[in-house]
Amino acid sequence: MLRKTRLSQILTGGALAASMAGLAPAVEAGSISLDGQDITLSGGATGGYFYATDTGSKKQDTVVVSDFITELSSEAKPGGVGFTAGLGVETQPTVYGGQIASGTASYAFQYGWLSIVPVKNLEIDAGQLATNVGYEVAPTYANPNINLGLVWYGQPIYYPGVRASYSMGDMSVYAEMNKNTSYGAKSGAAFGASGNIGGVDALFSYFTNAGKVSIADFILSKTVGGVDLAVNADYQMKAKAAKTPGTDDAAYGIAFYATVPVMDKVTLPVRVEYVNDGTSGLYGLTTGTSSNTAISFTVTPTYHFTDKTFVRAELAYVTTDKKGVFFDDKGVATDSNTSFAVQTGYLF
Repeated sequence: MLRKTRLSQILTGGALAASMAGLAPAVEAGSISLDGQDITLSGGATGGYFYATDTGSKKQDTVVVSDFITELSSEAKPGGVGFTAGLGVETQPTVYGGQIASGTASYAFQYGWLSIVPVKNLEIDAGQLATNVGYEVAPTYANPNINLGLVWYGQPIYYPGVRASYSMGDMSVYAEMNKNTSYGAKSGAAFGASGNIGGVDALFSYFTNAGKVSIADFILSKTVGGVDLAVNADYQMKAKAAKTPGTDDAAYGIAFYATVPVMDKVTLPVRVEYVNDGTSGLYGLTTGTSSNTAISFTVTPTYHFTDKTFVRAELAYVTTDKKGVFFDDKGVATDSNTSFAVQTGYLF
């Protein structure tokens, strides 16, 4: 069943199908009643130490609050109106340079929409939407790993738009029109479907940004022998008007996730990615004559104090087939980067 992309519903994984997999710490949201309307409060906060080797500057480490999101939501009932609003800080550190490259961020409105249910099983959301594309989500506490991955880097995040979702038992479909300008276009659209196929939770999304880029994205997730497994693959293609002579117009990436229970209160999330960017730059690899492909490996041992609090460490390594994506503190191009982080988090 397709689930709305509110953080209170995806904190146990990432994006829609990941919420079915339950890869990250569980969250229990609190509720209040205001003028007869039930309002749910949820969110989380994380902070810690980040280090990376080749950041292109002499700064290689930092201590920072990387996330602090407060979400308020009220479910829309048939014939009624609901809302979702997320405010706070997101620094969105990635394996390209960790928190050092991301820097700091200001407290701001991150996402939010109004929801109406004109008829049973049909919901229409309008506002600053959270994308349905991709397994990982922007707040790091909602993912099994700390730093966001290579595949996530090439996917949309939040944007203004209108989305209609319709559920049919265990299956759901959605369609949207949006104003995502992250790819340089003025408008875009997306559609997709989710459900359970042979015991595997599956989500397909197709996102297009008018005249710029199209993304076909697949997510599969399943728990096998207590190990949560997931895969996220997408294929991206530039529109004719966005092509640059002499560079590639397509790219693809795939990420594998496994969260292994090690002992009571301890899990071991692992992520392995492969990205073939060609010279398109769609996944953040430098265009022109530099890297075409990249591989990343991330391991994040996590200790859960409770179902709402955790501490975790992370080692992430990225290697590219050519130099030019990473640079040392003297400005010399390198073909790899190593990141280390220690993060503690609280979910509410």
